[in-house]
Amino acid sequence: RAKIKAACTQCHNTSRITGQHLTRQQWSGELKKMEGLGAVIPDSDRTALLNYLTASFGAQKGAVKDAPKAATKKSGSPAD
Repeated sequence: RAKIKAACTQCHNTSRITGQHLTRQQWSGELKKMEGLGAVIPDSDRTALLNYLTASFGAQKGAVKDAPKAATKKSGSPAD
């Protein structure tokens, strides 16, 4: 987590990271893209960063977290 803060929050706030729910391959692409824009991500940290991002903000997390809540009807009857 500290490495993510060091590598990413120099330019982004944490919600930019936590709001995304990407696959490991997509996170890897994001790291490469950010390196191309000037982020410093040591090769020795890449696997740990990918593990953390995928486990904490992976696509499987987004499917549950971003699921829309069912609308509640006033009377509870299907006819509403």
